[in-house]
Amino acid sequence: MLKSIRSVLRICAAASILLQVAVAQNTPQPAAAVHHDDGNAANAGRVKLNGYLDGIAAEYIASRNATVAAIKTRAQAEDRQAMVGKKIMSLIGSLPQRTALNVKLMGVTQADGFRIQKLILDSQPGFHIPALLYLPDGHPADQKLPAILISPGHAPNGKVSDYTSAAIFARNGFIVLSYDPIGQGERLQYPNPKDPNQSLATRPTGEHGEASLQPMLIGDTLDRYMLWDAMRGIDYLSSLPQVDSKRIGAFGCSGGGAITALLGALDRRVAAIAVACYTTSFDTLLPALGPQDGEQSIPHFIASGFDFPDWVELAAPRPYAVVATYSDMFPFAGARSTVIEARRFYSLFDPSSAGVPSGTSSHAVPPTPAGPALNADTTNEIPLTAPLQFITGPGHHGALGAIMGEIVGFFIRNLKPEADATHPILPVPANGVLGPIGPPASLPKEALQVTATGQVAASYPDSETVFTLNRKRAAKILPPSSRRLSGQKLAEAIRDATQTSVVPGTSTFDATLLAAKTGDFTLPSRTGIDLHGELYVPLTAGRHPAVILLVPDSIEGNSSTDRSNKVRFESLAAPGNIVLAITPRSSPPGTDDMKSPILGPFYLLSLRADLVSHTLVGMRIDDVARITDYLASRPDVDPARITATGSGHMGLVLLHAAALDPRLKHITVDHVLTSYRSLIDAPMPIGAPEDIIPGVLLHYDIPDLVRSLGIPGEAP
Repeated sequence: MLKSIRSVLRICAAASILLQVAVAQNTPQPAAAVHHDDGNAANAGRVKLNGYLDGIAAEYIASRNATVAAIKTRAQAEDRQAMVGKKIMSLIGSLPQRTALNVKLMGVTQADGFRIQKLILDSQPGFHIPALLYLPDGHPADQKLPAILISPGHAPNGKVSDYTSAAIFARNGFIVLSYDPIGQGERLQYPNPKDPNQSLATRPTGEHGEASLQPMLIGDTLDRYMLWDAMRGIDYLSSLPQVDSKRIGAFGCSGGGAITALLGALDRRVAAIAVACYTTSFDTLLPALGPQDGEQSIPHFIASGFDFPDWVELAAPRPYAVVATYSDMFPFAGARSTVIEARRFYSLFDPSSAGVPSGTSSHAVPPTPAGPALNADTTNEIPLTAPLQFITGPGHHGALGAIMGEIVGFFIRNLKPEADATHPILPVPANGVLGPIGPPASLPKEALQVTATGQVAASYPDSETVFTLNRKRAAKILPPSSRRLSGQKLAEAIRDATQTSVVPGTSTFDATLLAAKTGDFTLPSRTGIDLHGELYVPLTAGRHPAVILLVPDSIEGNSSTDRSNKVRFESLAAPGNIVLAITPRSSPPGTDDMKSPILGPFYLLSLRADLVSHTLVGMRIDDVARITDYLASRPDVDPARITATGSGHMGLVLLHAAALDPRLKHITVDHVLTSYRSLIDAPMPIGAPEDIIPGVLLHYDIPDLVRSLGIPGEAP
């Protein structure tokens, strides 16, 4: 439970504030309905805000594309790689120190053509990874074999979902390590106490989203942990006497493709990389599927001048296969445009990646094929030995059956050049589908379950989680809590962290808007996004005090919050105040696909904003400044008597706004988060994405805001 702040009310020169019990972030809220960005009235504000953020992204992407297009030599390409790699690492967060893997063998099962060893590895002390090692039969004990690290997609059963792929690779002579990523399989971070095999975060993307929040507060990301897990997998494979450490590849599909893209880009020990059903481009992804979960949406990534092609180009000149299906939810057009750019980049290292003109087509880019195809991004003839390959096939997300032979052939050519890559060993197709998906019925369940209980958390109660590791890391890297910011330094810290940009007092409004009377009210913004609310104007002449009532949705709605705010609005209007009840962005709030109820309906919107170095809190601070400008500009408002009130997430916005705008002489907030540090210590924050500001604790904390408003005594 978060600590309470005792109620305080004091008038002072800067502002006064009423703070009540701050427990909202630890109180589960009912799940909102799931709506996609379909343009309906309820979601119109979300659609406009998404479009606004996508427009910012487009500007960054255009600038990035021009920069990459200007690269003409290998030396320039290598300079770009060095810069991008260094910057991405700074965005992710510094990696942990290498410690003992503490490998434990939990059992061995003989399967058809290979043995499966059940293992537990420690990527960090006490941070256990259940894994399966597939060892091919029929090879001399002293023969060194190539190996592949497989990262599973977002399947709840984690490594078990990769059995078919792992078995195919093993039967083709590869040692395979398949493991449970964070939040999947036997590695749930938020297990339900009533059923440890079920997640309180609902599904893997919910697990990843929730686990990503607390690291962001200290300037880290979930990628720091997921990348390190994969790197430790490479460490383990490299340590095996039967593995040729120079011939280790990585393969993953969907969410596993995201991890593999990250690993292949940043760990040069990986000799061949195949990323399936993940690679696309932001200009196609954002307006279609939108941003995805924690490890796929690094704060400031687009604003730093990066896009999907950078994952591929960082790997050059190592062999790389971009694998895509034509009807994938990750847009195929984006995958193709990424490969087109990366092919030119790769050709600066190895001209074979550009291929030679075929002379058979006049199309600069060939049409999308109807069936499996290689290098469908170009009409040039690309040799199979070229390091960059584009493997494509029909079907939806993860439909790799028709092209699995090409994927295996890619790894054989690059990691087993002595073998025949044209006829890999594959399951016999049944009805056009490549073999059974998942383990065969003949394989006992315990062959793929590593821990005794089926969950690390239950089998090893003292094991680490992202939450516990981040809490320890925060204790080491954060400035002492005794540090106090105020005045200009605090204002600069707020602007830097939240990216608020509106200068109070600079907005202008037309005469019609300034003369608006009681009723529905719409405040246009500088960005073309309207803020919707309800205005009350007394009939009496003269200047009146004005009150901003910041609300999460219309006060005419049917929810208990809407009805409560309606009563509040009427009580504020009764003494003769001008009252504006208004919703900051997104307005109306709208929603989209919730990865988990505990994340709330603003998670994906916050990811979209983070990518372009914006924050929901910062945009709402801008809205409050503009709302205040509007009221201060009205001829019937006394600009020296503008106050504001808000609850929960809106109260936190007002705390920030008042710290930046001395015109807000008095604010009243309740149920506000007491401190960002308290979120670090909360095992599972509820609805936190609306409040999260990446790296905020490296700048300031909420008690700094409270002190800046003149509250006496020690703020919590």
